[in-house]
Amino acid sequence: MKALVSAVLTLAGAVAVADDLVVLQDGAPAAGYVGLIGDKARWDTPVGAAPVTSDSGYLSMTVDNNEGLVQGAWNGKGEAQYFLAASEPQDLSGMLDQDAALVLVARVDEPPNKAVVLKMGCVYPCESSTDITRLLEALPGQQWIRVSFDLRCFADNGLDVTNVDVPLLVSTRGALGLSIADVRLVPGAGKDAIIRCR
Repeated sequence: MKALVSAVLTLAGAVAVADDLVVLQDGAPAAGYVGLIGDKARWDTPVGAAPVTSDSGYLSMTVDNNEGLVQGAWNGKGEAQYFLAASEPQDLSGMLDQDAALVLVARVDEPPNKAVVLKMGCVYPCESSTDITRLLEALPGQQWIRVSFDLRCFADNGLDVTNVDVPLLVSTRGALGLSIADVRLVPGAGKDAIIRCR
């Protein structure tokens, strides 16, 4: 599976380079990041090696180190989120200057039945979001796909790129099955991103 993800990144022109800011690789957060899930009972439950469920039971998350992925199952009973948080807020203005994109290698295991939002955070309540429901509905099921989001779109929609502490958050009130293997910011990928605003 890890070789497959590498192939997806390579074929899509997102070969890992020194300038990439890796947030999640092979399903594991990079140094300086932590994976968390949450719902109304508690918004920041850590994701570790063992399967974990949010306090109200709306989201279950499993990390598969052998396959190199993190797999989320939202049951549709209430709002829940999965996110990657930085230990310290980061200045991504250099990434913006380099026309970077937020790039994911993801697989839709169960299509959404309600709206799904992808957010980047700049110390709560500062955030910027985009609705990815139609994108997830359009992706072929059970296939690894590289999806990319122009960082400038988030900046234009209120993200303070000098103070980013959550580079990725996925939230829905509905049912959704989503696996993620890789998350990174890739310089130069913004102009060709799937979701762009220029």
